[in-house]
Amino acid sequence: MNKMPPVSFDYITTQQYRQLLERDLAEMHACLRADAWKASMVLAGSLIEAVLVEHLEWLSPSGEEKRIRKLVLGDVITECASKGEITETTAKLCSAVKDYRNLIHPGKVVRDSVAAPDQNNAIIVTALVGRIVGEVASARRKHGGLTAEQLLSKLEKDNGAIAIFPHLLKDITHKEKHRLVTEVLPVAYAKSKLFVDNDDFFDASFPPRICTAYRLTTKESPELSSEAAKQFHSLIISGDALEIAQHREAFFNPEDLAHLTDAMRAVVIDHLIGIMVDQRSNIRYQEFTGITPFLTSSSLFRFLYPIIHDLRVSDRMERAKDFLSFELPRLPAELKPEVKEFLIEQKGSPQFRRSANSIAYLDELIEWIDFPF
Repeated sequence: MNKMPPVSFDYITTQQYRQLLERDLAEMHACLRADAWKASMVLAGSLIEAVLVEHLEWLSPSGEEKRIRKLVLGDVITECASKGEITETTAKLCSAVKDYRNLIHPGKVVRDSVAAPDQNNAIIVTALVGRIVGEVASARRKHGGLTAEQLLSKLEKDNGAIAIFPHLLKDITHKEKHRLVTEVLPVAYAKSKLFVDNDDFFDASFPPRICTAYRLTTKESPELSSEAAKQFHSLIISGDALEIAQHREAFFNPEDLAHLTDAMRAVVIDHLIGIMVDQRSNIRYQEFTGITPFLTSSSLFRFLYPIIHDLRVSDRMERAKDFLSFELPRLPAELKPEVKEFLIEQKGSPQFRRSANSIAYLDELIEWIDFPF
């Protein structure tokens, strides 16, 4: 039997409903492979009805759901066709499915002389599922643009998608952008990391594409940037260590602190300082670039101590100096005198007096503090 083209319900944004359809579709294909013609045809009819009813509900104003759910399949087909959501040819093909929905009732099969299910009829009816889903997905896109799931699918299948991603974002509603940032991309990243670590054939460039897509989407509006930052704060409060680490490494940028309240910002900064302390023997400075404008007097020295320690270690001092050279000029003005005094004190400490390079770096940093940015 020829393999059917793939069917995707990624235009449906309700995850539970989409998963139910995906399970029924998988079962329909399993029945076909097992030569269970009747079962495959009944499932196909059920899928077609479910897809069309869901689309009518999506199209209709609030309060219409009860009326739509009472419609028989023939009326659902007619209403979709009259609205131009499916083609006339497809509507006629769907009408033939009505008879096959009765296959579940043996009495009706006998009374209404419904043709016995066979391989030919099963192939026709099950193939119609793909045609219906394709037309409904196309109609949905015309009405509401792409869904978050469709953008993710594009990212996964096309390693050049990032180049056109800003254009794709123009064809998606704000609601779907919000879902993309808060749900779809974070979940996809977590799953992709599992594959990267355990599947040698998995496209290792996919997780970085997810990260770039996330950042491009959050830049679309201050509201999206704020939602993204608040999500990271929520993860710190209630998430597990792996989830927090993955999200921080993939999506969070210290510049996002600008979108948080003072109370939220304090939580995130303390979390980041804790991570820096944990990394003491190998601080990944790129994770903390952009943090200093948001430091306060209560967090300032807890932030500085691990870095000052690196300034005394020969194989780390260069990286620590480069990081502070960039960050210190960006400190809030009221904190700069404290930092300058602190660095001058460090020059006289026994740990620094033993290293001419460390002293030279401290002198350079003291000059950098007042550099205007």
